[in-house]
Amino acid sequence: MLPNAAAQIPRTIVLTGHFPPASGGVQSFTWELLRRLPAERMLVIAPNHPEAAAFDATLSFRVVRRGGYLLFRGLRGLVADFGAEVVWLPALAPFGMYLPLISHSGVGRIVGSTHGQEIGWVRAWPTRLALRAAVRRADTVTYLTTATETALKPILSAARHVAQLAGGVDAAVFADADASIVRARHGLGADPVVLSVARLVRRKGQDRLIEAWPSVLAEVPRARLLLVGDGPMRAQLTAAAAPFDGSVVVTGPVSEQDLPRYLAAADVFASPSRDDRHGLQTEGLGLSTLEASASGVPVVVGDSGGSSRSLIDGVTGLLVDARTAAPLASALIALLSDPARAAAMGAAGRDWVAANWTWDASAARLAAVLRADPAVVRTSMVTR
Repeated sequence: MLPNAAAQIPRTIVLTGHFPPASGGVQSFTWELLRRLPAERMLVIAPNHPEAAAFDATLSFRVVRRGGYLLFRGLRGLVADFGAEVVWLPALAPFGMYLPLISHSGVGRIVGSTHGQEIGWVRAWPTRLALRAAVRRADTVTYLTTATETALKPILSAARHVAQLAGGVDAAVFADADASIVRARHGLGADPVVLSVARLVRRKGQDRLIEAWPSVLAEVPRARLLLVGDGPMRAQLTAAAAPFDGSVVVTGPVSEQDLPRYLAAADVFASPSRDDRHGLQTEGLGLSTLEASASGVPVVVGDSGGSSRSLIDGVTGLLVDARTAAPLASALIALLSDPARAAAMGAAGRDWVAANWTWDASAARLAAVLRADPAVVRTSMVTR
């Protein structure tokens, strides 16, 4: 927990559809920030989950579980009983649609955070109008990076106040992990390894990695590709990997304890995201990319939404247009064929993440947003 944090934030209800033990980027964002804030100042309302009881029993703050997405049920009573001064929505889409109800709950202030999902909403006029109307009821809306701020201008211009709030990395977790366990598990030996860690959905680009793989093998015959994660495309990707005779492996999800070991086993990390569904699905930032950099691994990142802010192109990795396989293959071959360059990028990435992307700094910033600190929260575009 952040030192002296209890005196720094108001009593806050966190109303979220993205919370452990469910997995995902926004889930990690929410959890990593909350666990660094004083438990007595936080109350979480989250959806039911089959493993929720066991998980919630380990927490020092209270979690109220609701069926489906009926998160607002009984909110007025919870606000009164907890003495809540602020409601924080870690993901404004779709939960900003609750703002008319939240605004009548008796709470003093509402803070909503945006990610990649909201960029997709902005690109379609019905959801853009709905989100813009919701934003008008919030006191502060946060964005991840300057890139996402620009993309979200059509809705942020309706906000009273805005603030930047991105996630981070616990660099110590990814330092000096034992790669031998993963290399032995998958029979990797000393072969060069490309690793991807993400939900198995189209916009994350694992299918493009497999399309690019024959070109990679033509130049780096002993290369291996590990696709870590779960999702609706798992069966399709597993079938596509089968003809490669073990050179491509879909591992499924891995534990939190194993993740640093997988990253340590990688020579290159690939996050080939691309906009999907005519731009309605896009990347917010890319926490897994930052974790890879914290592990000292060079990254290859698809240019989608705010993903370009998860690396320094040409310094910590390479930014590519991952809508087709050829640019992706070229970037992977370039790094696999030049270990010295790859190692230099990995080292630069580790230093960059340690200096600029820590969860403690992000949690301190959230605390400032919740208390409406003018050093962090500023008037919106429409009133500047």
